[in-house]
Amino acid sequence: MSGTSKANGRNSQSGSGSADKKHRRDRGGTIGRALRTVYDDALREDVPKDFLDLLRKLD
Repeated sequence: MSGTSKANGRNSQSGSGSADKKHRRDRGGTIGRALRTVYDDALREDVPKDFLDLLRKLD
């Protein structure tokens, strides 16, 4: 891309803006679902015994 087209905000691939936005949105949805899955899995894990022992010592 030349300096002039950068300065004017023009992209050399006209018409691809909406397709790029849709691709980013789809990818963002995929990442969001993956993060929710990891978070849900972490919530289901048992608290380690050593950590519970430490918490009990705080009482």
